[in-house]
Amino acid sequence: MAIKIKADLEEFALAIANGAVYGKVIRAIVIAVYVDLGNSEIYRPSPKDDPNAEYKKFSGCTIYYAESDEKLDKREYLNITRNCTVVIYC
Repeated sequence: MAIKIKADLEEFALAIANGAVYGKVIRAIVIAVYVDLGNSEIYRPSPKDDPNAEYKKFSGCTIYYAESDEKLDKREYLNITRNCTVVIYC
């Protein structure tokens, strides 16, 4: 199952295979993330997708989770998930 990452428009536009992106994982709370992107894949839309959003899918990614953008910059991570699939959207 892919992890959905909300990115702003600028980060989304720069998201390419083997690049990186800053964004947020939105659950019961919002968690700041930095993602080392892996390979680009074809995104197949889901019926639950927002029709006004754009999506990109990547596999083989590493996600760094932190309490805030500032803690991401300081590399004070809560967790790291490796070799996962992510869907970036904006």
